[in-house]
Amino acid sequence: MIPHGRPALDIHGVAERAGVSPTTWRRRHHAAFAAAVQPLPGSLRPTLYDAAQVDAFLSGKPLPALPAKPHPDDLLTDTEASAVAGVGASTVRADAVNGLMPRGEERHGRRWWTRAAAEARAARPKQYKGRTPGARDKAPRSRPDHRVAEVVAELERAAAGRREPVTADEIAEFYEVSTRTAERIMAKARAERGKAAG
Repeated sequence: MIPHGRPALDIHGVAERAGVSPTTWRRRHHAAFAAAVQPLPGSLRPTLYDAAQVDAFLSGKPLPALPAKPHPDDLLTDTEASAVAGVGASTVRADAVNGLMPRGEERHGRRWWTRAAAEARAARPKQYKGRTPGARDKAPRSRPDHRVAEVVAELERAAAGRREPVTADEIAEFYEVSTRTAERIMAKARAERGKAAG
């Protein structure tokens, strides 16, 4: 979580504030820093730190406390937003792609949602996902893979020059799947994009 009104820094930003290279920072300063300054909650990939606490550490001053109360404009990861919304993290990402909640904003190489958006998602009535009562068809109904729609959106961003090309390795890491599964997702996404373009 990035608290409202509190800028965050990744390790490169911390090193820049200290006036050294990230390599020098890691080798000479990071152990003492990590012992004194805790990462922002939920900030993995990348690990983020509160800028005010970083500045206090670098100047030898006591660290200011993080805000104790939640704020509607706090920025949450997909996992944190899903906990507030009462749905899975994948549902948050899919809803953002499908326009069912805000798309969030890009910071530090990942997407974030406001606490207000997550609370609004929690307040939305749940949609019935099961079979229609009395339905006679016995075949299981396959649901669209939300990952395909998300990758289509990323392919569109890459085509528009708003990001680097999408790779199977990136998809595999993001969705925590095998490279082979990631390649299948990407192939389906390219096919969907081709249909939309045609």
